[in-house]
Amino acid sequence: MAEVSKKRIIKAGLIGGAVFSIVVLIVDKLMGRDFSWLRLVFYFVFGVIMYGFLTYRSFKRHQK
Repeated sequence: MAEVSKKRIIKAGLIGGAVFSIVVLIVDKLMGRDFSWLRLVFYFVFGVIMYGFLTYRSFKRHQK
């Protein structure tokens, strides 16, 4: 079986985390919350981890 590409997983995680952070930032702005760097960094890190994990699982599932 072919090896799962780590570059693709990292790239997908970073892009997914960035998009997730932007969406959360927009929703926060619409709800009237103040901007917080700490909250934005938390959501970015959370998004990168979750999207990276989901991408990894998806690649592993398609290899079977």
